[in-house]
Order: sequence, then C-alpha cells, then structure tokens
Amino acid sequence: MIGSIFSNLLLVLGCCFFFGGLKYKEQKFESMVATSNMGLLALSAIAMVLPTQCSAYYELEEDDSLGISRIAAVFLIIMYLQLLVFQLYTHADLFDDEGEEETEMSFSAAIGGLIGITAIITKLSEYLVASIDGFCVQSGMSRTFVGLIILPIVGNAVEHATAVSVAMKNKMDLAMGVAVGSSVQISLFVAPLTVLIGWGVGQPMSFNFPHFELILFILSVVVVSILVSNSKSNWLEGSMLITTYILIAVGFWYEKVVDYEKHDDL
Repeated sequence: MIGSIFSNLLLVLGCCFFFGGLKYKEQKFESMVATSNMGLLALSAIAMVLPTQCSAYYELEEDDSLGISRIAAVFLIIMYLQLLVFQLYTHADLFDDEGEEETEMSFSAAIGGLIGITAIITKLSEYLVASIDGFCVQSGMSRTFVGLIILPIVGNAVEHATAVSVAMKNKMDLAMGVAVGSSVQISLFVAPLTVLIGWGVGQPMSFNFPHFELILFILSVVVVSILVSNSKSNWLEGSMLITTYILIAVGFWYEKVVDYEKHDDL
C-alpha cells in the first residue's frame, strides 16, 4: 500500500506535470482541493509515525503498537468519510468538470462492469502474489523492491495512463484527482480498513512500518506539498517528482530489510 502511495504521488503526478507541461507552458488546478488532499496525506503520515515509539517494526504482535494503529485507523476512516462529504456535498462545485463530456455508458452498465472487472482482478491478484517468491529468486530482486516498486507500477498501469492522458488534455483537476486522490484513498481508507479487518480476523496488522519507509513517505509529502502550493504546474516540476521517485526506487533496491522471524525469541 505504501508503494502505491509513492507510485501515485510521485511517478503518476510527476508524469502528469511533465507530459502536460510539454504541451502547455503552464497548467492550473484548484488550490483548495490540492491543499486539502496534501493536508490529509500529512495527517496519515502522523498516524503511521505514532506506533514507532512502541516497538521495532518486526514486532508485529506488540500490544501498544497494535492498539495505537487501531485507534488511528478509526480516526482516519472518519476523516475519509468527512472528505467524501466535502467532495460530494458542501464543496461539490470545486470538483465539477467544466468541460464535462456526455457519457457513453449507462450507470448500471458501469457498475456492472466495475464489479466484474474487480472480481477478475481479485482472482488474478492471487496468482500474482503466489508467484512473487519465485520471481524474486529468479530475478535476484528483493521482496521489498518488488512489493514497493514493481507491483504498484504494474497493478496501477491503467490508472497511470488515464491520469497522464487527461493531463495532456489540460484537465489537471481530474489528473490531480486520479493521482493525489488515489494516494489519499489508500492512506485514509484502504490502509486503515486493512488494520481493522486484521483486528477482526485475529491477524496483527498495524501502521508499524520500517523507519526508512516512513521517512521517505513524509519527505515525499513535503516535496509534493511545496510543488502544488502555487496551484500551477510545469514540466520541470514533473521532472522533479519523477526524479524523486527514481531515487526512492534506488533506495529500496539497496534497502536491507530485517527478517522479523529471526527476532521471535528476542
């Protein structure tokens, strides 16, 4: 999940800024929407930092870490629900697409297609996860690099292409919604929901990530916040975000991850 956040926040948004900037000298987007999303990402970063005081990241069943994560997960989901109210009701006008095109598919057909595709992807994901170990052995890549870099890029390829496509049509608000909005959805809804579901089925899921990954996540939020602060984008800002993602990928390639199973007796 944290790999998907990196991918959407840096690579996808960077490509939107870069390729859109090659076609248009400067592109504008709604400042309040961008500020709100970046503030929510910063909030999720705080939630991920809180459990680090209680245990090392390999101590999966540490009671305090799990307790903090579960409390934080509840509040993050509450914030996500408030975000939906903000987007759909109180400030819906900020998200209206002025150049809205006529739909080519009915609402019921779209929902049916979404459910069907989701079911297919769910089944294919099982095969993908089962093949990771073999792929890592044959390729020599670490599970960390595959999980944080390779899988998010492959799994979100269609979404990435969509965001870049709309950016090149000068619809930056929509592109921001796909790129940054996806990161917010993962950090405020998907990740917290995973923690709560793990709690319900008796699996120790928490926000207790390795410190290296947390530091990079926080720095990524800071970098993106600075670049979107003026509500304008250009190709140079896109290049900066893409370069940031490449540097993070290099860091994960060389990251030495401690095998927590070796610490069971500590």
